[in-house]
Amino acid sequence: MKKNSLIKQFITFVILISSLLSYTAHAASNSIVVVDKTGIVGQYTSMVLDANKNPIISYYNATQTKLKVMHCFKKNCAYFNSIVTPDMTSNVGKYTSIALDSNGNPVVSYYDQAGHALKVLHCGNTSCFTGSTIATPDSVDDVGQYTSVTVDSSNKPVVSYYDVTKGILKILHCGNAACTQANTIVTPDTTSSNGVQSSIKLNAAGQPIIAYFDFTHKSLKMLTCGNANCTSGNTITTVDASGDVGRYPSMVISSNGNPLVSYLDLQNGKLKILRCGNTKCTVGNTTASIASVSGVTGYFSSLMLDNTNLPVVSFYDLSNHDLNIVRCGNAACTSNNSLVVPDIAGQVGQYTSLRLDANNNPIVSYYDATNGDLKVLHCGSSTCNPNSNVVADSASNVGQYSSLKLDSTGKPVVSYWDETNGHLKLLHCGNANCTAGNSITSPNTTGNTGWDTSLQLDTMGNPVVSHYSHTDSNMKIIHCNNANCTGINTIETPDILSERLTSLALDAVGNPVIASSGQANQGLRIVHCGDAMCGANNTITSPDFPVFPFSADVRGVSLVLDASGYPVVSFYRADIAQLKILHCVDSACNGPGNSIAIPDPAAQAPDHRSTSITLDLLGNPVVAYQDSAANALKIMHCGNSNCTAGNVITSVAVNPNIGSEPSIKLDAAGNPIVSYGANSGMMVVHCGNANCTAGNTFSVIDANNNGWDSSLALDVNGNPVVSYYNPTGQNLKVVHCGTAQCQ
Repeated sequence: MKKNSLIKQFITFVILISSLLSYTAHAASNSIVVVDKTGIVGQYTSMVLDANKNPIISYYNATQTKLKVMHCFKKNCAYFNSIVTPDMTSNVGKYTSIALDSNGNPVVSYYDQAGHALKVLHCGNTSCFTGSTIATPDSVDDVGQYTSVTVDSSNKPVVSYYDVTKGILKILHCGNAACTQANTIVTPDTTSSNGVQSSIKLNAAGQPIIAYFDFTHKSLKMLTCGNANCTSGNTITTVDASGDVGRYPSMVISSNGNPLVSYLDLQNGKLKILRCGNTKCTVGNTTASIASVSGVTGYFSSLMLDNTNLPVVSFYDLSNHDLNIVRCGNAACTSNNSLVVPDIAGQVGQYTSLRLDANNNPIVSYYDATNGDLKVLHCGSSTCNPNSNVVADSASNVGQYSSLKLDSTGKPVVSYWDETNGHLKLLHCGNANCTAGNSITSPNTTGNTGWDTSLQLDTMGNPVVSHYSHTDSNMKIIHCNNANCTGINTIETPDILSERLTSLALDAVGNPVIASSGQANQGLRIVHCGDAMCGANNTITSPDFPVFPFSADVRGVSLVLDASGYPVVSFYRADIAQLKILHCVDSACNGPGNSIAIPDPAAQAPDHRSTSITLDLLGNPVVAYQDSAANALKIMHCGNSNCTAGNVITSVAVNPNIGSEPSIKLDAAGNPIVSYGANSGMMVVHCGNANCTAGNTFSVIDANNNGWDSSLALDVNGNPVVSYYNPTGQNLKVVHCGTAQCQ
């Protein structure tokens, strides 16, 4: 073959070394790599895995308006990928679909926009670098959009695609491997406008089965061909007509020969899974809707079965602009599904294509619309979740007002409310992930008690818990006699005027210091106990007393002690719409010189736990708070110990209902880490600097619910541990992140 012919046919071959790649995340588990960022690239991705389970991806370069094919030489596509541009004709490469022949060589179907034609590329090797052929098997009218390709036992491509002119589904069965002769093209369904988006597979007899969208009736259809060319004996079934359903279908054939299809239920904004009851989907079909946190989801689905025949689906969340992956809990996806959101960095997740490696770990190619890049995710586990997420107490309706600490061996200890029984409960986990050996006790069962808990551990590791008794309308404190709070423990009422929203610290000798809301005419209350049990010599003050005759609506109370043991408290005065920072001048807050700053006058508190405070190495407060007026999670890094000057306030996330019940800690570098609830689920943000102004990493640690009352601690490696209430299951959950960013 002549040199210029080779150039025209194969064109470019690029080896991308690691310096040209951009890692957006590479944690101990999931790997996310930007594999091509030359222009606007990555639309219409389709992926297969070679014999070594390395990705081969076809996709569209919108800047060059050309088809591209990438062959990765690592499972995560981290470096030394080959990228070719096999067709240099202008305006080609949309609607790509890729399959492998028996030799492991790619076959790619795609749309020639300039010629309004269907094209088929059959590569001569795995990287499409040599010996490739390109054919135009159909150029009658405007054809070739929404392609889906497979290969028969003779390596002849079989393609489903859309005829725009006639508005119907077409099926091509090539007469040879190059699609250059004896091709058969049929239009098996002319009853409606259909075929916009289809997915094709071959059954055991080599007959095509196609899932496709019926645009006229807004329904999902299944075609089972009666022979290899679909020329006779075809069966067409409308398998789902419940509203506007059937867009973006992706199909697999199970081990029993019955199809499964993932697709969009636009009527309800959900992903749906069809499980056919027989090989032709004529009887016994079931459908399941995959629950999501909020919004419209289920676009660009890609479906695979793992080695136990459980469905795994990647798809796009249109409302939150995120990549989603669901691993079904059973073959019909009706229960115990695991939903994760492995990439939320901008607008990501369109045009997903999913495969599973030898360990059933998902590999996904997809489009990053924010940056115009092609991305590849390689999950480090079958669920794509590097974090341990357990229901730590599965009793009915438990887990609100949780407060978490880690004992000396890194095991979580959590105080929380049992709403069903009206009791204070305490969990002491048997290991770092709360998966075995847990102790659950109810140390206070008198009346309806256990609201608004705040937990500390004394020097012996015994829990000290402040909490609210609804029955007595005042704050209680319990100092347990052992690490699990078993037996008889001392419960005191150190201040009959202290009520809800308790926040607890222990001073240098182990005596409790508690900030809380007082009765309405008392405002904020500070109790400094005279002994470890709060049984005597307690000092009680009201450092933000409301002006008579007005009452105070105190919310979001959060307390720390400075290096001198003096209280520093963040709180809202909702009655006057003010966020306040109190810094006391003595350990009991008695002094007339207490500082009260109002650093963000326009901020407003939506609920009872809307602030969380910690101190940096200089003793300057760092506060996470929910500002309902701005629909924002905010982080304030104060410029001095009183927050009176030099404050930096950053809205790290802006959306309705975002930032609820935050909990803040600082990593070893002084950068804030915050857990909080949001519409997209239970979240953790790891700030890129001390002021959270750049480099922030957001992670959805539980996409199945938006989380209430989170409490955050960091393990010895700086990895977040979060307790929270799951309003969906009405139980207590604990997440132990596998990395500092929870990714």
